[in-house]
Amino acid sequence: MIPITITGKVLYSDVGISFWGGIDPLNGNVIDQTHPLHGKCIKDAILCIPSGRGSCTGSQVMLELCLNGNGPQAIILRDVDAILCTGAVIAEEFFNDENISIPMICAVGEERFSQLQQNGEEEVTISIESNQDNEDVVIRINCKHEICSKNLLAMKSILSFIDGCDGEAQQPKSQAEKLAQRVVQRIGCISGATELIPITSAHIDAVTYIGQGGLRFAQRLVELDGKVKVPTTLNSQSTDRRRWEQLGIDKTLATNANSVGDAYLELGCAMSFTCAPYLLPNKPSKGDNIMWGESNAVVFSNSVLGARTEKYADYFDICAAIVGLVPNTGVHQTENRKPSIVIDATDFIEEHLLPQIHADMVDEKCVYKSGIDSFFPAMGWLSGNLSDGRIPLILGFDLLPSVSRDNLKAFCAAYGTTGSSPLFHMANITPEAMGDNVINDMIQACGDKRVQVSKEDVVKAYTTLDSGKQSGDDISLVALGNPHLSVEEMKDLIDIISLDDRPKNESVKVIATLGRHIQSEAGLLGKRLEEFGVTLLNDTCWCMLLHPPIIPSTNPSAKILTNSGKYAHYGPGLTNCNIRFGSMYQCIEAAKSGRMGSNKGAGMSWLRHFSTHTLIRHIRKIR
Repeated sequence: MIPITITGKVLYSDVGISFWGGIDPLNGNVIDQTHPLHGKCIKDAILCIPSGRGSCTGSQVMLELCLNGNGPQAIILRDVDAILCTGAVIAEEFFNDENISIPMICAVGEERFSQLQQNGEEEVTISIESNQDNEDVVIRINCKHEICSKNLLAMKSILSFIDGCDGEAQQPKSQAEKLAQRVVQRIGCISGATELIPITSAHIDAVTYIGQGGLRFAQRLVELDGKVKVPTTLNSQSTDRRRWEQLGIDKTLATNANSVGDAYLELGCAMSFTCAPYLLPNKPSKGDNIMWGESNAVVFSNSVLGARTEKYADYFDICAAIVGLVPNTGVHQTENRKPSIVIDATDFIEEHLLPQIHADMVDEKCVYKSGIDSFFPAMGWLSGNLSDGRIPLILGFDLLPSVSRDNLKAFCAAYGTTGSSPLFHMANITPEAMGDNVINDMIQACGDKRVQVSKEDVVKAYTTLDSGKQSGDDISLVALGNPHLSVEEMKDLIDIISLDDRPKNESVKVIATLGRHIQSEAGLLGKRLEEFGVTLLNDTCWCMLLHPPIIPSTNPSAKILTNSGKYAHYGPGLTNCNIRFGSMYQCIEAAKSGRMGSNKGAGMSWLRHFSTHTLIRHIRKIR
């Protein structure tokens, strides 16, 4: 095989990037406004980043970049990233006859990656030695440095498909299963696995429509007689399947979005369409090996439920569901679930949150106005950044009177946007970090890897998420339910609405997304929210709602207010709108007044006052 030589300009950053919400597949531009490479274009470049991060949908963006001709020539990573590799593997396995350009992907390790930083944006030559299978790579940096690595996409898999019941080789029952096996083998090899293990359930993130590549991929699996082997739920798709026409959604977009959903239903997936599968009745249990996509669901299932799943890429997810097996690697293995960095928020919580607990419990309005619910996504976003790809042990949250499931849901979603690890431990809160002996052992194992959270850190996180603040306080749209609303959150919204009798401001749209199951379970709660003026959407979620009429048309005065750290992170790049971030109380206040609340009793007030929604529920019980 003739050696390949790639020469190009380096785009280097020491900050990982989520391809979904971070890079536009239509042109290769970096659209994540919080990223150092914002405004740069990765097309034909040599992209050097520690890893991907955030969304499992990065693989979808990678596939579309390949099909659109807008991808980089090569990606040099510090750490192996199976999400980015999956997009390239799918391009090779399903679209290789279309003469598309697929980047070479290498992972060089921490020490060698630091050598790239010293070269800024100089020209870099990457050559693949005359190796018969193009697996061995030598990266030459202007004849100054030489780094040996592996082309991850050329690695040979040694994994075999063994039936767990009788030990016999598992023969594919369809051409779709044969291709799915091939994808699982390749990604397993890239991930360093030596065996495959059975899973009890799957959750498919790839049901989002972001381009024709993903639709063609799903339809191809249907044509080749693919069927899932395990109970499989579906993530949010790109439109409300039943109400898209009533909502004024573009017909072409709705048709494509529903066609993707239809294909996955034909593959045997359940009609769930929720980004919060942990709210469904049959959620996994501690120790279960599962295959879940969708970053917030992955983090929640690992951290809060104690189930075991890697942050699996879109497209890999359905392939694994079809074969019923995943690589036995990463956090499926007990030894890989241990924390390797401590994030200590103890002093911050003691100094800035605890002093007002008793006062806040007395005054229900003060409880809501303190905005403590926005502390959890802000801290989740910050913890993902501070963990730097490691699994963190987070200290201090057990000082709070209680931490609710919804608090953890918001934390997990924001953590999933900035963290690349699929798991965190929260001392005496999450199931694998319970008890002083366990926690002390974890702390000791982390050694000197310890970060002390300061007020400045938390303020910076909050202000970064509230990126549209300079655009003013007028609000056009209030976006709730990312991840999808729970029944408890619906009750909280009604309680806040009921604090006074002011109606919704006619100039403000209030939209909440939630799963069909939760809306059915909530009963009259949904009707009460609709009476106030909240539009309830099913089947889709905010990171998939990218266009008018749901999203305000792009103009300087259009501002969206959300209580979601995840949407506050991705929203500016996805919608090109100004995004404000606040508490649930601020969202309802803006719905009534048309404006983001003032600093009095809102905004950053949780730095001075503490409460949680669970305290509200405690007050309800007392009554």
